[in-house]
Amino acid sequence: MAVRIGHASIDENGHARGGKAGDQTGREVCVRTWYNKPWIAVIRPNNKKAAEKIAKAMEQACANDNIGYDQNERTTLYAQAKAKGWDLSKITTKCETDCSALVAVCVNAAGIAVSKDIYTGNEKKALVNTGKFKAHTDKKYLTSDKCLKRGDILLASGHTAVVLSNGSGETSTTTKPSAPAKKAKVESAKNLDKKLAGTYTVTTEVLNIRSGAGKDKTDLGDLKKGTKVTCYGYYNVKDNVKWFLVAANGITGYVSSKYLKK
Repeated sequence: MAVRIGHASIDENGHARGGKAGDQTGREVCVRTWYNKPWIAVIRPNNKKAAEKIAKAMEQACANDNIGYDQNERTTLYAQAKAKGWDLSKITTKCETDCSALVAVCVNAAGIAVSKDIYTGNEKKALVNTGKFKAHTDKKYLTSDKCLKRGDILLASGHTAVVLSNGSGETSTTTKPSAPAKKAKVESAKNLDKKLAGTYTVTTEVLNIRSGAGKDKTDLGDLKKGTKVTCYGYYNVKDNVKWFLVAANGITGYVSSKYLKK
């Protein structure tokens, strides 16, 4: 499965400056699949709990349409996040950020103090100097998503992002799936509702995660009752039932919303 990343991308007009506050398109601050930028470094938290908090904060940002993109107002998110105790899901005032300012907020949300004014030119040094991160520049980290871990920070010339799911060469930080994931192409999601984004709990004894919406789609693995899954707001509909595109236990696929509780 392709690794998913979260980032602040561009404003509603396709520009870096001058747009309206907040996410006008649902894509200014968003989740997407990993791509070869190319990246110049992977900055990895030394602590797994910190990595999880960084990823969680990025997911909250991507799910909150009050957070948009504008380099001229890039630190207004920082002020709002600090006021809300670094819980980005609680931000109700429209504000702005850019890619590196958003990473700074996510790092602060993990309890690691960094300046709100970091930018991609000094980001690696600023993070490594906290003593809480290690920078990896080997080719295996930069040209493929295989070795990435949830909570890693990707750095390129002029851009940065946070990794939200593990690469195929890394094990999940949560419970392992009950059976190895089968290989199948996962369908693209046709719908996005950021109000649906968040963490859900499986309510049935065993829930199949599939390559698309519907029981006829390829079974990618089993999720046991109580398993936590992450939904980014993407879904497809089959027989009037929403099937959420979720990430869980290192697998990305679709599950019926009937068996999830937020």
